[in-house]
Amino acid sequence: MIFRTTAMRALRWKRGGTLVAVAVAFLAVPPLAHVPARLVTACAKWIALAAALELLSMLGFVLVFALIFGARLRPRERLGAGFRALGAITVLPAGGLVGPAVAARAAAAEATPLPVLTRSTVALTILTNAPGLLILGGLGIALWLGWPPGPHNALLTLPEAGVALALVASVWMIARASPSRRAQPRFERGRRLITAAAHCHAGASEARRLVSEGNWKLAGALGYYAFDNAVLWAAFHAYGRTPAISVIVMGYLVGSLGTVLPLPAGIGGVEGGLIGALVLYGAPAVPASGAVLLYRGISLSLPVALGGLAWGLIPAHRLRSPRRRPLRAGLIRPRASEPASAPSNDLCEST
Repeated sequence: MIFRTTAMRALRWKRGGTLVAVAVAFLAVPPLAHVPARLVTACAKWIALAAALELLSMLGFVLVFALIFGARLRPRERLGAGFRALGAITVLPAGGLVGPAVAARAAAAEATPLPVLTRSTVALTILTNAPGLLILGGLGIALWLGWPPGPHNALLTLPEAGVALALVASVWMIARASPSRRAQPRFERGRRLITAAAHCHAGASEARRLVSEGNWKLAGALGYYAFDNAVLWAAFHAYGRTPAISVIVMGYLVGSLGTVLPLPAGIGGVEGGLIGALVLYGAPAVPASGAVLLYRGISLSLPVALGGLAWGLIPAHRLRSPRRRPLRAGLIRPRASEPASAPSNDLCEST
């Protein structure tokens, strides 16, 4: 109880500190104080386009989710399950590791084994992040060669491109490798590490298999990334000053690393990362701040709203743990119309 109270206090302090930091930033930097007013007067046409692009991005995620988890779900349940997964990914810290599994398990009529859910979640994470990593690697090299407009400094292009391509190559090689069968270590931590490595290998192998099959739903992974990146592009247009496409793409991909911070909905970390990366790659500070705030407002509100609606529509018995369902069913009293079971006569006979 004491530990839980301390943890709740620490979480409240973090949330309060984040809000205070944002307020101080707006008051300390005079140009940022005009950002909210400029957003109010932004072009409604571009804001509506940004919202439509975000919806297309969400549908792209649902396509990939249905490709991986759809075999265990009925067709009419896939859309709601995809929205629930995306809402959990958006809100929860490290939601990408738990959101899809929780949504798929809640939607399935029968309980799915946890290792299967973990494998599918790893595959979904790989497939939804692969397009952004590939584009980051290719665009970084292209900028270094001087082809598109933008920063051509090697320190701003080659390290990012090298890390992105190395991650893709590493995952591909892990998927091709055969699973190792080593003796279980004596320590619990070692066994957990081996189990986690086995799950990662299984998820990478499933992702590689899906790519090799060439299912058309894999296009949803590209749409999930591209349309979400286009929301930031439309937000710049709504604000009135748009940098080069290469600057928006590089700033989006590099700045999105803020999502790895264990913050609810990434608030604070993602905004700071995006603004810093965009300014680093050549976008003006004030338009970048306004565009990022508008982008984050749209990319948070729509997934959370539709995901919350999907969670609200799910039947209550699906949210109950499968282990508790038989126990709860045994505790339900019979209705008045149903005949009650006759009491045992053992006690009467013993007397």
